[in-house]
Amino acid sequence: MANTLPAKDSDVLDRGTISFTIESRILRELGERLVKQPEVAIVELIKNAYDADATECSVEYDPPRSIVVSDDGAGMTLDRFTNGWMRIGTSAKEDIRFSDTYFRLITGEKGIGRFAVRFLGRALSLSSVADDDERGVRTRLTATFDWPNFDRHEDLGKVQVPYELVEVPADTPTGTTLTITRLRTEASRLDLNTVRTGSIGILTPLRSLFRTMTDGDDVEIGDEEGISADPGFLLKVKVGDDDDEGDVAAAILDAYVLRARLRLQGDKIDLRIHRRGQKSPYLKIVDTYPNEIGKFYADIRFFPRRTGTFTNMPVDGRRAQSWIGANHGVAVFDRSFRVQPYGSQSDDWLRLQADAARNHRDPRSTIAAKHFAMSPQVRADTSQNWMLRLPQSAQLVGLVQVEGKRSNELDPEGDEEGLIASADREGFVENRAFAQLSDLIRGAVEAIAFADRRLQQEEKQAEQEAIVAAIRDRTRTAIFEVQQNPNIAAADKVKIVAAIAETQQFVERQEENAKEREQQLEVMSLLGVVAGFMTHEFGVALQELEQTHKDLVELAKAAPQFEPQVEAFAGHIRRLREFVTYSSGYIQGSKATPAKPYPVRPRLQQVKRVFGKYAEERNIDVEISAEPDLTAAPVPVSLYNGIALNLYTNALKAVTAKVGKQRGKIAFRAWNEGKWHYLEVSDTGVGIPNALQERVFDPLFTTTQSKNDPLGSGMGLGLALVRRGAEAFGGRAELVDPPAEFATCVRVRLPLPAGGSR
Repeated sequence: MANTLPAKDSDVLDRGTISFTIESRILRELGERLVKQPEVAIVELIKNAYDADATECSVEYDPPRSIVVSDDGAGMTLDRFTNGWMRIGTSAKEDIRFSDTYFRLITGEKGIGRFAVRFLGRALSLSSVADDDERGVRTRLTATFDWPNFDRHEDLGKVQVPYELVEVPADTPTGTTLTITRLRTEASRLDLNTVRTGSIGILTPLRSLFRTMTDGDDVEIGDEEGISADPGFLLKVKVGDDDDEGDVAAAILDAYVLRARLRLQGDKIDLRIHRRGQKSPYLKIVDTYPNEIGKFYADIRFFPRRTGTFTNMPVDGRRAQSWIGANHGVAVFDRSFRVQPYGSQSDDWLRLQADAARNHRDPRSTIAAKHFAMSPQVRADTSQNWMLRLPQSAQLVGLVQVEGKRSNELDPEGDEEGLIASADREGFVENRAFAQLSDLIRGAVEAIAFADRRLQQEEKQAEQEAIVAAIRDRTRTAIFEVQQNPNIAAADKVKIVAAIAETQQFVERQEENAKEREQQLEVMSLLGVVAGFMTHEFGVALQELEQTHKDLVELAKAAPQFEPQVEAFAGHIRRLREFVTYSSGYIQGSKATPAKPYPVRPRLQQVKRVFGKYAEERNIDVEISAEPDLTAAPVPVSLYNGIALNLYTNALKAVTAKVGKQRGKIAFRAWNEGKWHYLEVSDTGVGIPNALQERVFDPLFTTTQSKNDPLGSGMGLGLALVRRGAEAFGGRAELVDPPAEFATCVRVRLPLPAGGSR
């Protein structure tokens, strides 16, 4: 191997240091690698505006001429422009996690902004107004970039960018405007929906709502003590010469399913529930209210996770749904200042989450209690009770504006009236005014729940009618095609047409049955009112009859021949008294939960006695199978009696309706098993045809006829009341296979308390 000897000074041709040089085309190559789509480039510029603490960013798209991206952020000083924007590979954002003023988490990627504008167009004009602390003045920096000129230079460091820096008045708005011209082909086919969707993560809803409520006023960017608070970020997109500059957040908020607008002026409240796209309110309430709040306005929007909520949107529907979830809540503003913690992620000031966890069935607000009162039947029915549709916080975006009292308006020696900020500035003092505020906003949300349930019913009805109409059309078409087909024999045509017509008739009967059920529910509500009135009147009449009986007893002492009539009269009074006692307890005591367990057997024996004479006269044997120490489920005694009595009277009518001289039989059987208490009533009556078994629990549906029977044919309420009563307490009533020798068996199950019962 040859030895390598150090060079002699006489052999050295040159010595020194050398730097890398960067060809100008590296900007184009970096741009193409880092920004592959024009939509990504625009989103990056929007993120830069957000990072600059802008409250608003506007994108004006006018292809093929220009794209203008402007914001009202902090702007760039000459120093930041020189050492940030103009330095390739700068680490300006690398060590900065939060913005200067609003402490926003930095979203833009370092250095991508300049490549974004290079990718979009061949020319850029930059204008930026900022506060220059070193100079102590507000400045405007302007610069122009001719990107093809960059490509013509071999050394990027020798490319000169002309700029100008001038002092501007102190009231000149800060911010940056990028005007991109001579657009490239890719930028002339910009998908603005992708731009909106890509920017959705940094948008906030409250400013859009606030501007809508106040006809253009804006939220304050600080609290009353001067501490800066992030007012949120708006993005507006304008296309061509369109005068409408679309607020992206507002467009999403306008996709509500239902919207509640509530205004309180003086002692008058005006509540309106709107459907999307309809100017006239779907629901309107105008009423008086004892106002202690003062001026008040609320706008609450409902976004259920439901098919079609975010269709035909300027953004991706799934991202819009996620955005609603991330920005949900009903916030409160005192004038233009946000009041914490109302509407925050962890706050449940309207008790929506708490009620959902317990399946709370009763409204809390005075508005709902007065205007949307539920009958006991509707309350017990899970498909009818609109409180079970109460919107959750994650489905609501809303804003409430009030005018609370200032400290200088308070009377140190007087009562704390009106909305008053608490001492720690977290919320309001919980006085009467705040209770009213909670009551009204809760009422608006409950009105949304009521309207949503009614709308769902109407839509379901319309869907059913559309199905029936479609079936009619298809039936007519099918019959016509069959009749016109020469390949089908005449006799076969008659059979096929008859089968098609029968199918249509079956569908129409089902539709009629559904309508009949809805009407029956209304009749049942009215019958409840009538039953209460009749029970009261019978009670008054009984007092008169009992006094008359005492007088007859005295008369019978002088005329013994009247004693049999007097005794019969006494028997009628006793039976009538039992009926009134049962009815009164059933109507008035249905909500009284027992304080301690009660035995079942005495209840069944009492029910048996009510119609004991009736059963005996008609040769009907009644058996009771229940252990002496068996206790019932924790439901009101009157409800248990009512269930047993309704099952008993239905069985009596079924047995008496059966033709023949064989003795009838009715059997009560009760037991506890696992988590349930069971009550069965079986009979040897006429039975229920299979085709009618699905309808026996429908209100006002009956399978028996009167035949001059003292029980009558019934109104078809017995089994309907049994099912509703059981379901109201988490139970169920159903037909089951009867025991041997019996024709029908109805089983009721009711939940036992934790730990079970005897």
